[in-house]
Amino acid sequence: MCERDIRLATINATLTERNLKPLAKLGDSSKGEIEVLSLAEIYDHSVRFFTDVKFAVRFPNGNEGAFTVRFNANGLVSDGAVMVVLINNLFAVVRQWRLPVARWTYEFPRGFGEKMDNASINGALGTLKIGDLPLGTLTRELSEEVMADAVVNSVTHLGNVAENSGTHAVTPSFYLVQLTVNPDKLSAKLKGSESNMAVKLWEPATLRDELGGKMCDCHSITAAALAMNYINRLPRL
Repeated sequence: MCERDIRLATINATLTERNLKPLAKLGDSSKGEIEVLSLAEIYDHSVRFFTDVKFAVRFPNGNEGAFTVRFNANGLVSDGAVMVVLINNLFAVVRQWRLPVARWTYEFPRGFGEKMDNASINGALGTLKIGDLPLGTLTRELSEEVMADAVVNSVTHLGNVAENSGTHAVTPSFYLVQLTVNPDKLSAKLKGSESNMAVKLWEPATLRDELGGKMCDCHSITAAALAMNYINRLPRL
């Protein structure tokens, strides 16, 4: 192994020990890239959610310095997934309080699960159960009764998009999922005060109108853009 290979393997061994996603390459400063020289420091202040890793680097101009990258705590297993979910041809949007922005937001469900990136998601899936998808948020909000007999009509992998290519080593997967559920059970669950409903079902026109308004997070807006680019190719139910 050459010096660069040993350097990369040494860094990735430390990252892997901490359940963090390994680096794909070191970069090469002679080619205009930021080159990783070594792992300088690890910050475990919020290890349940993320880990910050400071690397010693060489910049394209030849100067050496440091670059800190934020890793998802479960990056070795999954970078997470954002799910655009169509329930009976309506977009399922989750209303929740977000502390960092101190406001209620309307988002597509997202979370962590086993990697599906390499699954044959546009081919034969066999029997796909709700529990196999990161749809736990919907199951909690709509109830197990509503979701128990839900039919997964299609699952489309829309791609992997960098969360923040400047600081984060996180590229969550985006999926478009068609579900058919019992309309009577769904109606009974969602009946009641509008202000207390955690899950909204939006028409496509409502989704477009609320981009940058009620829907203001990058994950959801990215997911909406990817889904709208594909939605006309979905199977007709």
